[in-house]
Amino acid sequence: MRDIAVISIVFGSLPIILFRPWIGILMWSWIGYMNPHKLAWGIATSMPLAMVIGIATLVGLLFTKERKGVPLRGEMLVVLVLTIYFTITTFYSWVPDSAWIQWEKVMKILLMTFVTTMLIYGRKKIRLLMITIVISIGFYGVKGGVFSILTGGQYRIWGPEQTFLGGNNEIGLAMIMILPIMYFLSRDEENAWVKRGLLIAMGLTVIAVIFTYSRGALLGLCSILLLLFFKLKKKWLVAILLLPLIIFGIRFLPSGIITRAETIQSFQEDHSAMQRIQSWSVAWNVAKENPLTGGGFDLADVNNEKWLSYASFMGDWHNRARAAHSIYFQILGEHGFVGLFLFLMVMIMTFSTLREIRKSVADDQHRQWLANYAAGIQIGLSGYAISGAFLSMAYFDLFYAFIAITAILSRELSEGEGVGHETALRTGSIQKVPTTQWHLNRGGVNHHDIGPPQRFN
Repeated sequence: MRDIAVISIVFGSLPIILFRPWIGILMWSWIGYMNPHKLAWGIATSMPLAMVIGIATLVGLLFTKERKGVPLRGEMLVVLVLTIYFTITTFYSWVPDSAWIQWEKVMKILLMTFVTTMLIYGRKKIRLLMITIVISIGFYGVKGGVFSILTGGQYRIWGPEQTFLGGNNEIGLAMIMILPIMYFLSRDEENAWVKRGLLIAMGLTVIAVIFTYSRGALLGLCSILLLLFFKLKKKWLVAILLLPLIIFGIRFLPSGIITRAETIQSFQEDHSAMQRIQSWSVAWNVAKENPLTGGGFDLADVNNEKWLSYASFMGDWHNRARAAHSIYFQILGEHGFVGLFLFLMVMIMTFSTLREIRKSVADDQHRQWLANYAAGIQIGLSGYAISGAFLSMAYFDLFYAFIAITAILSRELSEGEGVGHETALRTGSIQKVPTTQWHLNRGGVNHHDIGPPQRFN
């Protein structure tokens, strides 16, 4: 039944996508983040549904007039350079067969990142994209939160099997990244029931993150909750109300959570933590020897003997080739110091653009939605930067979706489209008359202008 439902939705959407390719971006995001086909049991689980949606979207892109150019500025320019650089380093990879397979996967993500900036514009489409992302990943947050409450948190929360988010660490990171989006979407939402639903989903997702038993996710959760706290309008009231709940809740946390968190301080005695540090030393030494190209994609697939020859130390465990367990060391080991520099530049420039968007619309009530969305992305990206230090998620498509949305928001700001037509009509800033004349009302003074108005404040 699930197979039939998923397949029907996907293939039923194809004709719509061909004529409205921006809907293809929503469908591609749904398939990519939620992986609904992996929740089925039959033929749908192995079908390349994302590829089918992607092809339909690209075909629709060729013929549609509802598109804009890629905003090649700032972070998107660096992403373009990084795309080229990933290709160059793949020619020098240590494990060519698996490296080119990974290159293909990453190129698909980057391609859709650029396509997203072409098809998504305007408040309505941006909002629908962000809601799609929240629903897709939030599904696991709500499900995991309810499950943890019913079972007393005795079991670990996992993501959908055989996907990018299958592990507890990976789904924990994804949920951390959407938590701020949930909050700021609720601030921008007018429907009271939707607002409450988002806040409830946010609370359940916090619980789900805790019970992934992921130390990296726990660190990221603490950081973004702190950042969100300072965004609250009645922060001290919230603190007073939450303090008893926190103290009471800690007393009833399963011992496994406490033990897991305590190993963050005593990492020298924890094999898992020391194995990661060993992997970091390998990435560092590989980059020192190959500063321009690193070892290429999937460095961990190299034979154990060669991998261990770059380790700075051995431990009392099964020493073998392992993933970098850090977005920074992953890029460093696979693409060298130049690749890491470009990766960090993308992140820094994205943060800078988001800050500029928020600063630019701080005093404009009609464009507060831009500030809300930018703040959500900014804090979510902070969670990625912190938790990602302990995960091999440098090519996570949600990270690149955040970059695309940042570029889109920046374009909305620069083109003066932050005040949507519908918003202006609703607030009375613009009143459309039956002719081509528009009335701009400011302080009782009517100004008549022929044709649609240009940017106004």
